[in-house]
This record gives sequence, structure tokens and C-alpha cells, in this order.
Amino acid sequence: MNKTLLVIVAIAALVVVGGLYFANNSSNTTGVTGGAIVDVPSDSNVKTFVVDSSHLRFYIDGVENPDIKVNEGDTVRIEFSSSEGMHDWVLDEFNARTNKVNPGETAVVEFVADKAGTYEYYCSVGQHRVNGMFGKFIVQ
Repeated sequence: MNKTLLVIVAIAALVVVGGLYFANNSSNTTGVTGGAIVDVPSDSNVKTFVVDSSHLRFYIDGVENPDIKVNEGDTVRIEFSSSEGMHDWVLDEFNARTNKVNPGETAVVEFVADKAGTYEYYCSVGQHRVNGMFGKFIVQ
């Protein structure tokens, strides 16, 4: 009986550790709730954009659906939050996507802009993109 319990506890511990490892290493997206950004290293060589969402629009420093401009090869970090409604931030060409967040929550995605061009970032929730929740991501 004790051996069976020990095996079950060991398997459960491996599942938890494996799940945490997979969650942190399986994609380039790390979601964090409650407004705190944790467990995502910050690097001075990273281009960081703090993006908020509200009323079917994205905002950076009060600018609605701004163009986000970076240089080819830059590491880009999007710190995304919502002031109103559930939203996410998606950029298909770089496989970059935040978790969906509700008001007061924050999600982070980090990726390398490794190909020049003009792309569209958008919110994938419902009809938000169709209703104007998108902007230009420009890699020079």
C-alpha cells in the first residue's frame, strides 16, 4: 500500500514539473495575470512595447492602433494588457500571440523580427479585428 502511494505521488510530481517546463518552454508566449510581469527575463537589447487595449482598439502611449516599427533582427517584447473587455495581441507571420486577457490582466510575448516587411497585428477575439482592432507591424 505504501509503495503504491509513493509511486502515485512521484508520478504526480513529475506531471506537475513536466507541465511547468512545457508551459514555460513550448512557445514564445508567456501569459501573466493580475498586472504583474514575472518569470520573463528583461534584456536591454529587447525592443519593448507596452500595449493596452480598450473599446476595440490598441493603444501605445495614448496613440490608437499605432504602427509598431522595429529593425530586422530585433528581439521584440510586447507587454499587453486590457483596460476594457477580453482581448489578445496576435502577429501571425512571427508566430507571436499573447494569451487572452481580461481587464487588469497582463500577458507578454517575445519574438525575433527576422524578416523585413509590413505585417498586421490584431485581436483574434470574436469580430474585434473586423471592427478595427488591428495595426501595422513594420520591420525595416
